[in-house]
Amino acid sequence: MITTLKFKTPIFILMMTLFSFSLSAMQSRVENQDGPIPQNNVNDNEDIILIDENGKKIALSELKGKVVFVNFWATWCRPCVEEMPSIRDLKDKFKGNDNIVFVLLNVEANLTKSKKFMKDKNYDLPVYVAADTIPSQYFQGAIPTTLIFNKKGELEAQMQEGKILTDLRFMKR
Repeated sequence: MITTLKFKTPIFILMMTLFSFSLSAMQSRVENQDGPIPQNNVNDNEDIILIDENGKKIALSELKGKVVFVNFWATWCRPCVEEMPSIRDLKDKFKGNDNIVFVLLNVEANLTKSKKFMKDKNYDLPVYVAADTIPSQYFQGAIPTTLIFNKKGELEAQMQEGKILTDLRFMKR
């Protein structure tokens, strides 16, 4: 199992690197292409309501206009903990860029425990919990799960337990 976990980490890093290189391409993309692009917009029935470290509620739909990186994790999940340094490094790479939001969504629904975990591990990552049920198209209970939404609120990538579940449409653009 350890070799499997070590194999998933480079895949995750590769995916995040490709994602980071694609951000500028996503911003300059011409809207009128050869055909319609399927829409995966977040609407009211599919929205994710988050509670941040200060107890403030925010809806995922409120973050339209920004690229949103959502990672579902738990403090007891070994693969989740193993990918934290990669997520921290990715967040650090975009430090100061207000067009990218990182959401580390703790599935244990315990802000105190997750904040303590981040502090003990010296990770400067923002933790959240869900205020309500997460729509099943985004989260089926497997962790770690990572979602990347583009500035239009469209789901660009979904990765569950190290496996890419959706096309990385931005790589085709």
